[in-house]
Amino acid sequence: MIKIEGNKVKFIFKGNAKSVCLAGDFNGWRREKMPQISEETWVLEKSFPMNARFDYKFIADGEELLDADNPLRNEGGFGFSSELRMPHFHYPKAIRFFNNIPHGEIRKYTINDSIYFKYKRDVYVYIPYGAHGKMPALFFQDGLEYILFGAAKNTLDFLIHKGAIPKTVAVFVDIRKERRLKEYSAFSRYAEFLEKLVVPFVSRKTKISFSEKFAVGTSLGGFAAIDTLLKFPEIFSGAISQSGMLMFDDNQNFAALKGKKIYMDYGKYETHTDESVDIPYRNKFFAKRFKNAGANVFLKEWNDGHSWGNWRAHLPAALKSIFGREK
Repeated sequence: MIKIEGNKVKFIFKGNAKSVCLAGDFNGWRREKMPQISEETWVLEKSFPMNARFDYKFIADGEELLDADNPLRNEGGFGFSSELRMPHFHYPKAIRFFNNIPHGEIRKYTINDSIYFKYKRDVYVYIPYGAHGKMPALFFQDGLEYILFGAAKNTLDFLIHKGAIPKTVAVFVDIRKERRLKEYSAFSRYAEFLEKLVVPFVSRKTKISFSEKFAVGTSLGGFAAIDTLLKFPEIFSGAISQSGMLMFDDNQNFAALKGKKIYMDYGKYETHTDESVDIPYRNKFFAKRFKNAGANVFLKEWNDGHSWGNWRAHLPAALKSIFGREK
């Protein structure tokens, strides 16, 4: 149970247990012991910004539990968590499904990669309603998760309908979880795979020419998106990195990013992820480096954590920024 009064939140667990802990985005998912105030009640009070949003769980005698008294849930690649929404946090309208607007379609294809990573993978291609002529294209890393957890299709449908972004093709490139760390690493051939195999494959299958191309991703996928732009600036116009786990060398040369559009954001509470990388610091540091190299950088900080709740809520702002239509 949670009780919110102003900027203060009481996390309350009731049940038969010997010890109870609280873990969530706000403490890097470290198990924080909750004080016991009665035989079956544990309470921990915290203060947060009024527009914050977090995932959290209780841990009772070592078992992770959802908050049974809080109906709000957030789903991600590792299952469900309970969700805290402070009074001034609201998900944008763009992520919702609307029956009364035109909808694009998603087509599923399979790429047989015999060169780079040597396995078949699925690619989901969003074609906007009324598609014709040349259009920009977005290439999403962790593609299926962007569809399932990131509300990407709803967001594209809504923003295109409202004229907030142009009619845009979106390519959702799936990946096997066990290969993610390797494929999205600094020394991987992933950018080459994207540029030389995925881009021409999708263009050929859809018979659509792309006016410009953007790479998109979260966490390590955000790093892969900017890394792809850096390695193939003649092919890609920009990148979107949400909570990018930026593994560039501090002294790396970013001259190839001159004139490119880069949207970057991060959660203020992402200082200690599972990989022990200070994401806010890395994003602020490299945003300056990219700007100094001549890139057009949009940097946003949110009172949020490292989860799909964060990325889903702020994908509309990212898309509007990269297309120059953010108000």
